[in-house]
Amino acid sequence: MKEKKKIWSIYTRLFHVMLITAVVMSYVTSDQENQLTSHVLVGYIVALLISFRIVWGFLRVQCSEHQDLIKKVPLLGIYLQNYFSNDKLVYMGHNPASSLYVLLIMFLLILVTLSGSLLYGIQENYGIFSSLNTHYSDWMLAVEAFHNISTTILLVLLISHVIGVILNLIFNGSDVLQAMVTGKKVGTSYDVTLSIKQHIFGAIWIASVISLATYFYYNPDNILTEDKNEEISFRSESYETSSSCGSCHMVYPAYLLPERSWNKMMDNLEHHFGKDASLPAEEVQIIRDYLVNNAAEHSTKEAAVKILDRLEDKTPDAITETAYWKERHKDITKEQFEEDYGIKSDCRTCHKSIRDGLIQDEQIKFKYW
Repeated sequence: MKEKKKIWSIYTRLFHVMLITAVVMSYVTSDQENQLTSHVLVGYIVALLISFRIVWGFLRVQCSEHQDLIKKVPLLGIYLQNYFSNDKLVYMGHNPASSLYVLLIMFLLILVTLSGSLLYGIQENYGIFSSLNTHYSDWMLAVEAFHNISTTILLVLLISHVIGVILNLIFNGSDVLQAMVTGKKVGTSYDVTLSIKQHIFGAIWIASVISLATYFYYNPDNILTEDKNEEISFRSESYETSSSCGSCHMVYPAYLLPERSWNKMMDNLEHHFGKDASLPAEEVQIIRDYLVNNAAEHSTKEAAVKILDRLEDKTPDAITETAYWKERHKDITKEQFEEDYGIKSDCRTCHKSIRDGLIQDEQIKFKYW
């Protein structure tokens, strides 16, 4: 039996385990609105892991160099032709197929983490790119689409990569899984050794990731997740809106409906959802001006942008009649609404910050999610 030689350093193996863990956590938290902060923080850990891995590839570490991966990619055709052959070549480190996957996965992880961080700022008005929300909210849907598409492509690549590893194990008896644990692989002629400089960088790499993860665990609210959304004082901004509307129901943020919906509503106060909410003409005009001037068309909030995007030519009479609201709440049944909250138009039970004019993902409280 051929002797196994060490090709993967402890730093490469720890990186691999940490990256798998972080990516899995990222996907687990991606569909849960109230886990957005965790999702973003894990994304930053992935970004740090990849950043160090990119530098690692230029430190002339055998079997981990970018140059080594790039040189093997053109050999992919020959590799696949001889895949089931008994005399196929044994590659030190990555074979041509896995070399291509590694390069593509690293590239996509860069795109996903960068677009995710930008989206966090543009769409949520959080974090280091929050300033983009004010001037670049028009990019929100495009950046979100790019992030979702690149994430989907990444997921497909990761799944196919795992399938490839399993197939290689079944048909060729590959020891790659064991090699990622022990660092040793059959068929190589010598052990890969690291210089003092490479050891120092590797130790800093792993220590930095562990330190950042620990810091995030104990300090989830930090500069990378800082909330730049400002509360709305309805009473200060429009006393008439706060007192007149708030005397019967909660005061809804004006950005949750377009201008034409507010105008239609103010034109029909005598038939206001089955009640006569008539007001003096002067007061009606003051409230109308406030609602129209702060309607969805004048807001950079995520809800406002998406309500307008799905509006088409309709003029919804209520927030709960907008296509965006229906889409976001489609998994909540009428019975669930009535069981716990009485009516679906009372946003306060789930959205704790809506009293201050904010709809924060992290503060959504709903027992069915």
